[in-house]
Formats: sequence, C-alpha cells, structure tokens
Amino acid sequence: MTLAEQYALFVSQLEWTRLPTEVKQIALELFSDWFANAVAGFDSPLAQALQSLSPVHHGPGRAIRVGDLVPAEPLWAALVNASAAHAQEFDDSSRAGLYHPGAPILSAAFSAACKAETSGPALLAGMVAGYEVSLRLASAVNPSHYKLWHTTGTVGSFGAAAAAGFALGLGRRRIAAAFGIAGTQAAGLWEVLPDAPQVKNLHPAKAAFAGLLAALLAQKGIAGPLTILEGSRGFFAATVPEPVSAKKCTEGLDKEWLILDTTFKAYPVCGHAMTPIEASLKLHGQFDIEMVEEVEVRAHPVSLQIASQFHPADEHQAKFSIPYCVAVALFKGRVGPDEFSSQLRQSAKLQGLLKKIRLIPDDELAKTPSLRPARICVRLAGGKTLVAVAEVRKGDPEHPMTANEKYEKFLKLTGNTWGVRGAENVFESIAMLPRAESVLKWAEGLRSLVKQQPTT
Repeated sequence: MTLAEQYALFVSQLEWTRLPTEVKQIALELFSDWFANAVAGFDSPLAQALQSLSPVHHGPGRAIRVGDLVPAEPLWAALVNASAAHAQEFDDSSRAGLYHPGAPILSAAFSAACKAETSGPALLAGMVAGYEVSLRLASAVNPSHYKLWHTTGTVGSFGAAAAAGFALGLGRRRIAAAFGIAGTQAAGLWEVLPDAPQVKNLHPAKAAFAGLLAALLAQKGIAGPLTILEGSRGFFAATVPEPVSAKKCTEGLDKEWLILDTTFKAYPVCGHAMTPIEASLKLHGQFDIEMVEEVEVRAHPVSLQIASQFHPADEHQAKFSIPYCVAVALFKGRVGPDEFSSQLRQSAKLQGLLKKIRLIPDDELAKTPSLRPARICVRLAGGKTLVAVAEVRKGDPEHPMTANEKYEKFLKLTGNTWGVRGAENVFESIAMLPRAESVLKWAEGLRSLVKQQPTT
C-alpha cells in the first residue's frame, strides 16, 4: 500500500471507545485550547477580513464560526476559525514536527462535524486521527522541509483531510483519495516573515480549507493520487531535499500516541522564542536593568532563522522576535498578551535593552533531535555575568501546564468576548462534548450559555 492508503486504513479503523483514557483526555483539552484561541483571534485583521467575505448560512449543512457563534458555509467557517485560532500565536504545537496541528485539523473537523451533524465522539476521534497522521508526517519531513515551507500549511492539509474525512464518515478508499486531493493543494511559504506575519495565519486557514474540501470532493467520488506523498512528483519530492523515511511516517501508528506529546503554549509567541523566554525568566529580578552591558542569546539556528527580528513594527512582528521576547522577560518577568502593547514596545527602557542583545546561532544547541534549547548570558557593569539555560518550554511534555493553568488560559482567551461566567459555562460544556449526539446542536446551544445571539 502507498502511504496514503496506510494512513487511510488507520483512520478508517479508529474508534473513540477504544482509545486510551489519556488520549481521550488530551484530545478534549486540545479541543478546548483550539476553541479558546479561535475566540480570542476572531478580531485579528485576517480573521475579520475572511469573516467579511464569509456568507452567513442558516440552512442545512451549515457550520459555526467560533468567534461569534454565527452559522456559515462550512468551508468559509473552516477558513475563519483556523485563521483566528492561529492569530494569537497561542495555539498548540509539535516540537518534533515544527508544526501547529490544532488550527488546521480542528477547524476542518469541526466544520465537517457540524455539516454532517455527526457526534462529539466522531469529531474527537477524527481529530485524534488527524494528529496521529500529521504529527508523523511533520516529524519525518523536518527540519529540512521547514527551511522554506511552513509545516502548518503543508502537512496541516493532510491532518485536516484525515480529521474531516473521519467526521464525514468516509470509508478507507475515500479517505485515501482525500489525502491525494489535499496534498496537491498543500502550501505555505516562509517568505511571509518578517514583513507580513498576518498572512502566516492564512497557512492553517488554507490547510483546513484544503483538507475539508478534499474530504467533501472524495465524498462525491472524486479520485486523488494515492502516491501523493512518495511519488516522483509528489509532496516529498517537491518539498524535502533529502529522502524521507517511509518507516518514520508510519512507525508506532495505532500503538504509540504522538498526540500526548503536543505542547500547550504558555506564552502567546512564536514557539522558537519560548526557550529563550524560559531562560530569561530565570534571570529576572537578579539585576538592575540599567546595569546591563550586553545580553548574549545563544539559540538553535532554526529558531534564529525564523524569529531574529530586532525591530518589530507591531505586536505581530514582536511575537516573532526573540530579541523582543527576551527583553520583555528580563524587564517584566512575564510574557503575556499585555506585554505586546505599543506602550511597552516603545518604552525607552525596553528599547535600550533591545540594543544590548546579541544573537548567536549555536550548533551545539541543535544536537538533541526535536529540542530547541537556549542559553542567555547577561553581562553587567562591573564584570558580573549571569547565565541561564532552558532545555524545554513550559507546556512541553517534560514541563507540562497544570489543569488549572490550562483552565486559566481558557478564561483569559475567552473572557473578553463572553465574560467570566460565559467563559466558565462554555468550558463546562466542552467537557460534555464526548456525550453530544450532534456537534451542530451542541455548538448552537452555546449561544444561550454566553447570552449571545448571532447577527447577520
């Protein structure tokens, strides 16, 4: 069998009731994290632009835009929800795969489940299928794929196809076709950074769209190339400069659950900035900012390739600036949404600290596969030097967020939209999703919980 056929066999045989308890739990937590991010990012420029183009659709086959709980055509709902979910740079990530799985996978699966009025378990099982397939693909093609291609836009299309295909109830052959159709649409180039970070949010949006469209076309009997991955003109040949291990693409499938290794982000920034933040936070409060002569930041070369901008023009660019994130962590001792305000970005103290930061790509920090360590060295007037190292990030499997921290993150992301009580109500309702007979009815029922009526 081709890789697409092997993946399709795995997806078609997945059953929610047979999944390990810890997989079910993490799936529900990841759904909650995606949902909150989609609410918080709804007011972002790209999500609003897409929303303005999105036709409201009250009839059968509708889906729901998470940010305003308005019914929409499913493909457009997937576009809006995925772009919003990625907009805050607070969505889940895969360290090994250099990849944000939640935004494309869940946006496609949620639209498909709403359209088909399938159950909560079908949505969540499809989500698990999408994660397991795409996390393996992302790890197999990286890090070389990542030099030019944004994995969330490319590999995300395959994960979205798996999740949407399962939610629509497709059989093995049509899921395999969906992989082929999704793969020929997969895209997302890093040229969007540093000048157009908002367009980066289009990558998960189009991946969700591509995966859902692929599943819908396969449902209609449209064939897709089954050799889309390993074919001589396929995805691997086009986007990976060296041979890809077919074994790595399927290793442990249905036995080892990679979804358990997903990172819940503790900071609303590019993932490459997170270990520099962790190391910097260890040093906060140990010195007077005016005494700093130099801050040396040693980081993984790939991290500096993506996030080395010294002069971010706005909050979006600042979230992709390791220098800015380090300066904020050293200066404020925290890195949350409030730390990207224009007032703080323009403050004389912060700007003065930024001028003292030096970035050094360190190959020694790239020796451990899948890790992106960082080392911060602060040199003070008088000759004193302070050093801190961070191997992992808060939210990584080795340093997980607690259940309460995830809950507080949910409230922080959704409270401005729904109020504290409304956010609490929705959080409690998400816990009931595995019992929902219809995802659409469940989603439409949220309006009464937040006392928010849809507008046209």
